[in-house]
Amino acid sequence: MSVSNRISSANAPANSNFAFQKVSKTQTTVENPLSVMDLMVACGIVQVTETASFDFPNFPEAKKSFQVIYFELSSDYATHTSLFGGLVSLGKPNGVILQQNRELGNFTLKFYASNSETVKSYLQKIFGIVEEEIRFKSILKKIIQNQQRFENEEQLLKKELFY
Repeated sequence: MSVSNRISSANAPANSNFAFQKVSKTQTTVENPLSVMDLMVACGIVQVTETASFDFPNFPEAKKSFQVIYFELSSDYATHTSLFGGLVSLGKPNGVILQQNRELGNFTLKFYASNSETVKSYLQKIFGIVEEEIRFKSILKKIIQNQQRFENEEQLLKKELFY
């Protein structure tokens, strides 16, 4: 069997099962089956303290449900409250109301249930930025520590050589 025959026969079944075929910017994203509440609990960054849901009984034809979620940053992320608050203050998509209560140290998320996909997408972006920032800071801290160690070793060598 020649090399070209092996490649073509190997590609035929692999094309349908190739793992990276869905990594295309032109394709639409698959909707996340998690609810907003499930997403917030699963991320580990926030701790939900209270939830509420309101319907509009005077206008049942509107079929709207308003969701409110009160949360604070979990103990591992509490030092990043100002970062999270800054990201929140940069702006939000239409249909999402996310506010920081500085006095109480918590956040309030308000949205209509029909906008839950927008809310999930927005929260995932914020959570991703916070996690990337934390990772960046930890790497930067290690670099600074390594640089300080190097400088300390250099000082010791200078002392040994010149004194």
